[in-house]
Amino acid sequence: MLLKLKQKASLTLAMGTLSLPPQFSFIRPRRMCWVAGWGKTDVKEPASSTLQAVELRIVEHRAWSHFPAFDHNLQLWVGHPQSTKSAFKGDSGGPLLCAGVAQGIVSYGQSNAKPPAVFTRISHYRPWIDEVLNEN
Repeated sequence: MLLKLKQKASLTLAMGTLSLPPQFSFIRPRRMCWVAGWGKTDVKEPASSTLQAVELRIVEHRAWSHFPAFDHNLQLWVGHPQSTKSAFKGDSGGPLLCAGVAQGIVSYGQSNAKPPAVFTRISHYRPWIDEVLNEN
């Protein structure tokens, strides 16, 4: 979803813009990226009242069969399964930043909060994003 603001946003040190990847940008497995959010930090925990951030690794998609509907062209596997860190419930919609570029959007993961999680691949939707931005 793209939102059109009624007025121009005031950019500050705490609020800025993110770069988007080009259409055919494919981020390589093993790349380290950052995700932040106010989601749960564990299955039995409430949503966080403090913004959390974690560095996660892009995982080779062929190595996992946790999500049969996974589509490598549309999505990214993020977070090594031997780690305890992952995006989780409440983090959905947040950006996956790789070298300052928003490469993914938190989508879904396993119900036990264990990695890997699935992120929407922004580069696939870049033509649609550009079309919407050019129309407005």
